[in-house]
Amino acid sequence: MSTLYYKYRSTKNKGYLTARFQYRIDFGEKSKDIYFDALLEDKRFFVDKEYFSKTYKDPILREKEKNSKNLDKRKVASDLDAEENTIRNLVIDEFRAIENPETLTKEWFKDIISEYLHPGFKKKKYQVKIVGNDLIAVLEHYKNYKSNLAPNTVKKMGVVKSKLERYESDLNIKLKLTDINTNFRDEFIKWSNENQYASGTISRDLTFLRTICYYASSELDLEIYNKLERVKYKLEKIKNPFTDNRDNPEEILEAYLTPEEIEEIEKNNDLPEYLDNARDLFLIGYETGQRISDYLRFEKKMLKTINGVTLINFIQKKTRKQMLLPLSSRVLRILEKRNGEFPRRISDQKFNDYIKLVCEKSKITETILGVKRIKVLVDPKDEETGIWRGVPGYYQKKDLIAGHTARRSFCTNHYGIWPTSDIMYFSGHSTEAMLLQYIKAKPIERALQIFKNLK
Repeated sequence: MSTLYYKYRSTKNKGYLTARFQYRIDFGEKSKDIYFDALLEDKRFFVDKEYFSKTYKDPILREKEKNSKNLDKRKVASDLDAEENTIRNLVIDEFRAIENPETLTKEWFKDIISEYLHPGFKKKKYQVKIVGNDLIAVLEHYKNYKSNLAPNTVKKMGVVKSKLERYESDLNIKLKLTDINTNFRDEFIKWSNENQYASGTISRDLTFLRTICYYASSELDLEIYNKLERVKYKLEKIKNPFTDNRDNPEEILEAYLTPEEIEEIEKNNDLPEYLDNARDLFLIGYETGQRISDYLRFEKKMLKTINGVTLINFIQKKTRKQMLLPLSSRVLRILEKRNGEFPRRISDQKFNDYIKLVCEKSKITETILGVKRIKVLVDPKDEETGIWRGVPGYYQKKDLIAGHTARRSFCTNHYGIWPTSDIMYFSGHSTEAMLLQYIKAKPIERALQIFKNLK
């Protein structure tokens, strides 16, 4: 007898499910139950603990969810159930092909799960060799192993790899896995600060390096620092570097557009075609709360009408999450203006350049505190040499507006007015804590906006 089922073993409120395979071996008159566990470390299996324990594990409630009118609930329950059945059949078929099941080990089961989550894993696992616990070689192994990584994630990994190579070159060293310890943390932070990297960037780099080390330990059985949790960078609240009043609530570092500024942009009829196109793209991004990687690729075939309501149906590029959103009257006016078509697609770079011009022509030019990317010269005598960094300062607001401002403005302007669950449904955020990172309004602005909507 053999079976497979999900278990929730994380100590956190949300976490990855574990697949448990259980079978029985008979020894004469006696029998023994054996089980193997494998973590399903994939977004498909990242769930809420309470939902799993109180709803999914109950067969009656699970079936009720699978037939729910709520599309999100239906999808979660149906997808988890389908994945569980698929993995169960796969493992049991592999198990039946084994002549001596008593010889099986947990690695046998983990390899099957890894191959299911990351097709091609077995081939890569035995073809790629890590020589001398080389850190960058492990990073490359991780990139090959995680075959379902989003393109942007792969790109960011390339940036981290290049950074590590420059770090090794500057210090004339070759990093090994066991070098990633508290001494490395201190040296890396010092080096990063000297190269003018932002605190958030340093923190993300160290988090990624911990991920690589944990992967090397769990999947490749390589030695790592035994107190790896200490290799992190504690972020302090960003303070205004231009005033002694460091707790001034009127100062913020990330720009967003107020509802009034959004209206000014919409009402501007004195725009050339290419800026009109960019303006409409931005307004669609604002009204839907999506990332630039999603709203720039919206097209007519994504539209559907249900009970007289026009919706857009698409999969988020970053999270691979299925989205079904109702379109606002502002978006419908844009589509009507364009004979049912979305604005012409343009590159991210052109869009970011154009939307600054749109804001300039819409008189959004007040001076505010923000972070602007500027070139930091390595050699003042060589104007062609330099690197780009985000530098805090006072800039015209138009210069701080980019594609992601649409999403940030959506979350900020609707928070405290819409139910938080509705904002999260649009934005696709999994937790309110993640959503709150997008709320950039000054306290006085939020208070006045909420009062306005209470009237």
